[in-house]
Amino acid sequence: MRSADATVAPAMGQDVTTFASPSTDLETVISALEARGFRFDGHEQESRTVLDTFDGRLAAEDLRLERRDGGQRELVLGGPGVVAAHVPADAGVRFARDLPPGPFRARLASTIEVRALAPQLTVVGRLRRGEWRDGTGKVLATVALRDGLRTDPSADDLPGATLEIEHVVGYDKRARQTVAVIEDAGWHRVDGDTIGLAAAAAGVDLHGFTSSPTVPLDARAPAIDGVRAVLANLAESIEANWQGTVEDVDPEFLHDWRVAVRRTRSVLGESKHVLPTAVGQEARERFRTLGRATGPARDLDVYIIEWPTYTAGLDAGVREALGPALDLLRRHRDEAQRNLVELLRAARADGWLARWRSWLDGPVTDPDQGRDQHRPLGDHVAARIRASHRRLVDHGRQIRPDSPAEALHDLRKDAKRLRYMLDCFGSLLPDHRRDRFVKRLKALQSNLGEHQDAEVHVHHLRLVSHELHEHGAASGTLVAIGQLAEQLDRRRHATRVEFAEQFGAFDSKATRRALRDMLDGIDG
Repeated sequence: MRSADATVAPAMGQDVTTFASPSTDLETVISALEARGFRFDGHEQESRTVLDTFDGRLAAEDLRLERRDGGQRELVLGGPGVVAAHVPADAGVRFARDLPPGPFRARLASTIEVRALAPQLTVVGRLRRGEWRDGTGKVLATVALRDGLRTDPSADDLPGATLEIEHVVGYDKRARQTVAVIEDAGWHRVDGDTIGLAAAAAGVDLHGFTSSPTVPLDARAPAIDGVRAVLANLAESIEANWQGTVEDVDPEFLHDWRVAVRRTRSVLGESKHVLPTAVGQEARERFRTLGRATGPARDLDVYIIEWPTYTAGLDAGVREALGPALDLLRRHRDEAQRNLVELLRAARADGWLARWRSWLDGPVTDPDQGRDQHRPLGDHVAARIRASHRRLVDHGRQIRPDSPAEALHDLRKDAKRLRYMLDCFGSLLPDHRRDRFVKRLKALQSNLGEHQDAEVHVHHLRLVSHELHEHGAASGTLVAIGQLAEQLDRRRHATRVEFAEQFGAFDSKATRRALRDMLDGIDG
């Protein structure tokens, strides 16, 4: 899991070659470049703030979004080998929807989706630009010279100055000549660009926090060591997403927090004979309470996020008439969020989560040790994955066309428990073999998830319709709710019909063979 390790980021915009100097005496290099034909403009104050999501979605695609405050305030989106796009913007941009419609917003939204943007790093200093033009005025090479650098968060080990050569396509020879001049002036080449150097010096990882459930594991290690390593990693994810969930920064904080809690519950449930009895029992009870508390707010988050998709097939007049229903869903969601935050704050005040982290990080001294504590981790994991798969198949075979919706919901939970074990102990499993099995499991999960979402959301619509009716809502709104409920119910019915086919594909020789191949060797 990555959190705050310093990383030199890729350069912004077009390709650059970057140099640094401990000296703040810039006249030597400027004079050398002017002798080559460069012309420099005057100094200007520059402030550049890197914006990204908590989980670094832009950085993951080698993109960087900057808010630049100089002569004008603008947002700049670019990356290595990409021509940067510029739009005027104020300081209030947090979501892609805050920008005016257009290609810039569309590109940003396709990457960050519902996540909020937040400042990762601010670099301020003086900027002086230079250009080398031919006799016709065409630019052959450009440089950006920066000094007086300061950062937020602060960094002590910043270079006195940086110089970036911005490569002009088709003029590589000019760039090489410029590099030679700068090196002769005593500057040294560095990786990345000024922002990347500043991030490394400030200890800021521009790639953000990665909520990966997978940690390095040894199949021969005692089971308790591997299980505790997985649980500690999940506890870190719970902690990292806690504040964003409480402050309701964006829906993904609650989603990631909820998933980390559910993964924890699955690992605890599959490790009853590995952990000390008292420790495991209390942890299961605590995380069960926390997990259940997240359900109402997350269900409504999904409903609101998917609302445009759900209503896309309806007439414009019907969508407009549904406005009061969406408003009421948002109020219900806000109430569910308040209830969740109250519980989370009480849980934090109780101090148990801190004690849980302390137990995970300390030595195991509990007198009531689990009977499988010293069993090889690979044996334990393989046995639990096989048992989880058997449980999923056995329960799935009992479902008939007339089985209640709860049976499919319970089967979905079985599938998630199996998937969480594969995710959390994935480093024990060969990637290509694991991927083959997971692909088959994901197809079943997708069907079960669509069915459950439609089931829950039809139920919510009925409650909303009843509440609006009691408050005298317009008949057009109630009719529109009925139309949307019918559309969702058709979707629910379609996924129910498809279930037999999806489960049949999973309950097959090919899946069992993929399972055997995946687990081959990890249990000795």
